[in-house]
Amino acid sequence: MLDFSADINPLGPPPCVRTVITRHLEEIQRYPDPEAQALREAIAEFHQIPVDTVLPGNGAAELISLLGRLRPMTKAVIVVPTFSEYAWVTEHGGGTVEEILTHEQNQFALEVGEDPWGDRLADAEVVFLCNPNNPTGTVVPRAEVLRIAERCRQAGALFVVDEAFVDFTERPEQVSILPDALQQYDHVVVLRSLTKSFAIPGLRLGYLVAHETLVQALRALQPPWPLNTFALAVGAQLFKETAYLRQSRDLLARWREQFRGLLQIVPMLTAFPSHANFFLCKLPMARQTSAELTQQLAARGLLIRNCDTFRGLEPGRFIRLAVRMPDENARLARALQEALTHAG
Repeated sequence: MLDFSADINPLGPPPCVRTVITRHLEEIQRYPDPEAQALREAIAEFHQIPVDTVLPGNGAAELISLLGRLRPMTKAVIVVPTFSEYAWVTEHGGGTVEEILTHEQNQFALEVGEDPWGDRLADAEVVFLCNPNNPTGTVVPRAEVLRIAERCRQAGALFVVDEAFVDFTERPEQVSILPDALQQYDHVVVLRSLTKSFAIPGLRLGYLVAHETLVQALRALQPPWPLNTFALAVGAQLFKETAYLRQSRDLLARWREQFRGLLQIVPMLTAFPSHANFFLCKLPMARQTSAELTQQLAARGLLIRNCDTFRGLEPGRFIRLAVRMPDENARLARALQEALTHAG
C-alpha cells in the first residue's frame, strides 16, 4: 500500500530517531520526566522564547482538546474548509461554530486587505486558523495573521493558530508568527506538530507556545505524565536536526511542483495550488464520487483522502493527495488518469 492520505514527510524519520530510542530502552523501567524539561528547553532554544511559554503534548490533537477544556467555548469562529478537530472540540463542549467560508473561485484563499470577520468576533470565545491550511494548502501571510491577532485582542477572543504544516513551506519564517506574536500578545496560542515534519505519527508529539499564564492553566489540565520516555528523548533531539528539515523542504518543494504538473494533465481533475505537502483536488461532475474513486484506488494499493468530512467542500467532489517520492507520485497520477478516463 502507498498511503497518500496521510500528510507526513515522505523521507521518513531521520536516522537519529532509531538511535535515540535504542539508547533509551533501559529507561522504560523508570517514569518519564513529568515536566518534560529537556524537551521544553530544546523547543525554547529553537524558537528563542522563554521555557515557560512552551507546552509539549501527546500530539497536537490532545492540545486542541485541552483548549476546549480551558474555557467554555460557546462560540468559535473557524475559517473553512479546514481541520475538523476545531469544530469537534467546540461542539463536543456544547458550543456553536461560526464559519468563514473560503471559495473555490479564489482558490480557497482567505480574503485579505478587507475585514472578512465583520461583527462575527463580537461574542466569540475563540478563533481557529490553520496556516498553512489543511486540506487546501493555502497560506495567510504573516502580517495578515498578526492583524487578525489584533482583531481578536480587541474582541477578547482567544486566537489559536495551527502551524502544523509550516515546516513544509519554502520560507517558514515568512509564515510563522513565532516569536513575535508571543512578545506582543497574551491571547495567542501557536500549535506545532512534530508528527508531520519528522514522520513520527506513532510517537504522538506536538507542542504549543503561548503566554506563560495560559501554559500553566493548560498544563494543569494534562495528566501527570503526558509524554512517554521515547517521545521526550526523540523530541529533544529533533530540534537539532535542522539539516534534515532543510533537505526535506528543498526536496518537497521540487517534488510538489513535479507532482502538480502530473496532476494537471489528468483529464478533468483540478489540482489547486499548495504551499504544503499535499494537494486538494476536485473531481469532474458525472464521473464518479470521491468515495468511489477512493475505493477503486485502494483496490490498486493506493490510499487517498476522501474530503467528504471537510465542511465547506461539496460532498463527492474533493480528494486530498499527499506528496510522496517522485516515482510514487507518478504511479498515483497514472492511476488517476486511468480511473477518470474510463469512469462514466
